[in-house]
Amino acid sequence: MTDDTVDAELVQDDHSQSNISISEKIAKLYPIGRKTDPNKSQLLRAVWMSTIMLTIPFVAAMPLLNPEPETQVENWYAEWGTQSWSTEVGQTVSSGSRVEAMVTVDQGGILAANYTVENQGGTLAGIDCQPQWLVEVRAPDPVNYSDGTNSTSWSAENWEGSDSVDINTPIPEINATSSDELQETIFNLKSDTQVWMYGKGDWLLSVTNQGSEGALCLGSNQQVTFQINLTVSQWREPRFADGDFNFTTSTVGGGTPVGTYVTLGGTIPLLLIAAVVTLGLRNSETDDEVDPESESEDKIRK
Repeated sequence: MTDDTVDAELVQDDHSQSNISISEKIAKLYPIGRKTDPNKSQLLRAVWMSTIMLTIPFVAAMPLLNPEPETQVENWYAEWGTQSWSTEVGQTVSSGSRVEAMVTVDQGGILAANYTVENQGGTLAGIDCQPQWLVEVRAPDPVNYSDGTNSTSWSAENWEGSDSVDINTPIPEINATSSDELQETIFNLKSDTQVWMYGKGDWLLSVTNQGSEGALCLGSNQQVTFQINLTVSQWREPRFADGDFNFTTSTVGGGTPVGTYVTLGGTIPLLLIAAVVTLGLRNSETDDEVDPESESEDKIRK
């Protein structure tokens, strides 16, 4: 009887050693919340604490890696045209008098100013008389003239012909998502004095009769007729009411939801493994419980 008892104890010890399931071995690998000599409830706690902590980075990656939702965006733009303001004057002036042509520009976007002077002759008192005159151009801001000068004014004696001053204000690049935003941006161009409003103000072309030269000229009695023209061209400010506003539609956002794939690919395996380990630990707890009927039979044998 004693030998049977010893053999039974040895068998029971071997059974207890082999009874450490794979689930327990795996559970002991979870680092967070693990105890030195844990029981199965502590192992379960470590499994799920570790699983939760390991899934957090995958969940956090979803909004960072996913693209923005696909939306339709309106891109509003303006159709820019040009307009010109012109003043032409033909006048006969006596010595010391002058003829003027003025253009006042109260908007920006100036492109160029063109001026023309033509001497159409006149009444000269004397013999071999040559009329003398002075042409002057004045601009609101310093501009580049064809002779290379940069100033608010230019002048030349006895000049006749046509010339121009180029400013070439560029069309502004405007990104607007609505007609109101586009209108407001165009309105705010008035505050851009360095570029858009450059050259705004009064432009003046004048010709002064300086008399005449000649051996037998009575300069004070001579009269000359001048035909002059001053034209300033600029971008015409677009208006919604005039049909100058248009828009295109584009799609932004969308694409492959990389974040969702990363989150699912990382969290689902972790959760499945934790669930399987949990079931294994639960089953091993059931196996370790002593069956009452088996215990009674052991007592009868003893």
